[in-house]
Amino acid sequence: MQLFTQVILLAVALISVSAVPPFGQDVGLEQVLFRMVLGESEARGLTPAAQTCANNYLNTTQKNAEKLANATDACEQVANRTKVAYTQTSNSTVSQIRLQLLTLEQNLQLCRNETDATLFLNCTVSTFDRNLNLLDTSNSKAYQAQSQFTSNSTQVTAERNNCISSAVSEAKVQSIQTANDFDSCVAKIPGQREIPQQKEQQQQQQVKPVQEPKEQIPAKQEKPQEQFEDLPLVD
Repeated sequence: MQLFTQVILLAVALISVSAVPPFGQDVGLEQVLFRMVLGESEARGLTPAAQTCANNYLNTTQKNAEKLANATDACEQVANRTKVAYTQTSNSTVSQIRLQLLTLEQNLQLCRNETDATLFLNCTVSTFDRNLNLLDTSNSKAYQAQSQFTSNSTQVTAERNNCISSAVSEAKVQSIQTANDFDSCVAKIPGQREIPQQKEQQQQQQVKPVQEPKEQIPAKQEKPQEQFEDLPLVD
């Protein structure tokens, strides 16, 4: 039984250290845990009471593993939705920059198409401020979008890691509680064996064999002495 308990504690240690497989991957750590505990239980030949404790532990561990998997999956989904939202916002900014650069190119092309020197100079002067503003705002938006890309990526990663870390911490607490419940269950087994024995002994002490009253045999009555009558003597 002590060896089996050590295997349980080792399994808890594995969950505590590994906590959760690499994000987004389903390695099935709980299946490895099941094989460890079930293999050990079969090798030790557990009593029915101990097997019940082990079954309860395995069932609870499986539920905890499912909760952890669902929690980490939820973290991934939230992170992906946030990433998509940030990408859409950034793409909108990029589209604005593209549109401004296209307008700038059209203005420059318009001036380049002027063959007359005077008209060419007039076009260049008249569109210079506007073209310069388009170029300046496009450059500013490009810097902002680039910075936003990095900031969004960092924020998504941080939120995702914090969410998963919280789920893992909760799983550790549940794993320790499950191990404690198993230990308490095993510790109660000797007491459960003694109680029926004590009851049986008490019942044996309380129920004493009833001695049947001995049948009194009536004392033999002495035969009454026969009264012999004096018979006449015969010659």
